[in-house]
Amino acid sequence: MRQVAERLGRGETYDTEGLRSMASPVRAGEARLCDVKGRRNALLIQLRVASSSIEKADLSHLDQDVGDVAGLSKELLVCSPSDGFAWLGLYWAEIHSGGAGPKAWSYLAQSYRFAPHEAWIQLIRATLVLRSGPAIPDALRPSAVADFDDIFRARLYPSAAVIYKSSSARMRTVLLDQTCGYPSEPRAVFLHYVKEQGLSIEHRCYPARTNSSAQPNELSRARADFRQE
Repeated sequence: MRQVAERLGRGETYDTEGLRSMASPVRAGEARLCDVKGRRNALLIQLRVASSSIEKADLSHLDQDVGDVAGLSKELLVCSPSDGFAWLGLYWAEIHSGGAGPKAWSYLAQSYRFAPHEAWIQLIRATLVLRSGPAIPDALRPSAVADFDDIFRARLYPSAAVIYKSSSARMRTVLLDQTCGYPSEPRAVFLHYVKEQGLSIEHRCYPARTNSSAQPNELSRARADFRQE
């Protein structure tokens, strides 16, 4: 399960039905020692299963899959009440079952509280949250943007570009504003991966020079700096 979870985190794909059986929550009456890592891996797998059901509009499994995300999240919290990924799982399940209400945002707030800078959680959380755009409460918006900023600062530019693409139009502007304080080279690399996602950028911190002829040179320099580090 650990190996499958790690490979899913790297973007690999598996048969959804096989993943579903692998991540099945503990059934009523069963007892199991608190294996935090095992439960976290199961939740990661089930989150992928449920996301697949939503993408495919698989109505025969959708409700159960979303419910299992909530169930696995609660199981994990029993063992580890401060697990930021478990709180994120509850947020996701609530969004897809009860909608974007106070309960969902309270779960998300707990995820930010307990896992403010855990990169692997941020990579998942930013993609799930920033698409909500204006619906994100004002109190949580700085934390949502901070996830993107941490990923950008860590030079995970392909992931930052995917997050940018998945974000709402309003949040995209906020994210670009966040990059203005960085040198032109990292922004050029980020722009390169955004273009690979089929998008263009029109923003005060991405002038025409960066968007055209200067971009390849800056991209080469930034990649060279990255290799040296």
